[in-house]
Amino acid sequence: MRRVAVVFILIVCTVFVSGCWDKQEIEQRAFVYGVAIDLSEDSSTSNPEIKLTQQLIVPENLTNMGGGGGGSGPAFQNLSKTGKTLIDISRETIKLTSRRIDVTHLNVALFSEDVVKEPKMFEQLVDVFLRERDARRGIKLVIASGKAEELLTVEPEHEKIPAEYINKMLEETGNLAILDIVRVGDIQEKLLARESFPIAQLKMKNPKEIIYEGIAVYNGHQEKVVGTLKDEEAKGLSFFRGKRHTGTINIEVYRKPAAVEILKIKTKVTLKNKEMNNLKFLVNVDVNGLIAEQFGTENVMNEDVLREFENATREKVEEIMRKSVDTLQKDFQTDALGLGVHLKKFHPKLWESVKGNWDYGENYFSQSTIDINTDVTIETPGTINRTALGGGTK
Repeated sequence: MRRVAVVFILIVCTVFVSGCWDKQEIEQRAFVYGVAIDLSEDSSTSNPEIKLTQQLIVPENLTNMGGGGGGSGPAFQNLSKTGKTLIDISRETIKLTSRRIDVTHLNVALFSEDVVKEPKMFEQLVDVFLRERDARRGIKLVIASGKAEELLTVEPEHEKIPAEYINKMLEETGNLAILDIVRVGDIQEKLLARESFPIAQLKMKNPKEIIYEGIAVYNGHQEKVVGTLKDEEAKGLSFFRGKRHTGTINIEVYRKPAAVEILKIKTKVTLKNKEMNNLKFLVNVDVNGLIAEQFGTENVMNEDVLREFENATREKVEEIMRKSVDTLQKDFQTDALGLGVHLKKFHPKLWESVKGNWDYGENYFSQSTIDINTDVTIETPGTINRTALGGGTK
């Protein structure tokens, strides 16, 4: 019996030891936090070539908090190489570092405007991230105005790693103009189904700051980005999609400027008929807001004054939503509103008839009528009957 026990223990030990045969120490790995993809300077239409910039972590400098210990240099290193495919470039990058490239901590992938405007290129590049065994499906995809690699050189005040600064920026929900956070896993199905969708677009404001440029619009059938919604058009799209983002809009009440903070957006889409060449949609939007700033002297606790704020907010919301619709239907001819998704989910038979020409070919999306009905509720501002700019408190 004792011999059997000894044999069993030896077998178990062998299993555990053999499980670590390919173990690689953390010091031997180069962790990638962000990547940027641009067209190389030598690229041409007939001979496309891409430039991949990978942002690697320098652990010994990352721990330096100014109190001793750690290195004195930057906490990251950007390595760039050009080539025909991401796989080939990654292999070449290994030659630049003595460590194995590890993408398990990759948070952000930036694509330049030039890349995403090339038909099929964006889809092909995203496919690499989906196929990469160690890459997470939560990687955030972003369009960069200008060169994508420039965003990985930003020097933010409160972050040591540019890619982490961008990652946290994208998770901030207090900006109506940013809309959805698009992750690799989120758009896989859309790319396969050739659906259109919006994606965040950023640009470098100065060496220490990155700002939102707007919302890039990807056309599923054309397989490329066809344009960018900016400023109020971008905010208008947020109201359509009813996402969790908040923010402020500027209005005018009693001929004086004011600002309303959007607390909640709830959107419901209804199809009113089934005529392929003239589909009619009704978009009901419920908005909850709070007076953020007021330049007048009116008592905001007064119900009549609140109604004025609600009316002005409703008119503004419908105005910026209409701007988004007009641009998407007339200029981009691309459904970033998600109306095709609505048809696919609630009217599958009709969708089968129109999907091949939804925002392509006959473009039934552009021929559709989209009516907007907005209901706004402004919450009372507690015990304050005028803002500080308005001249007093209760």
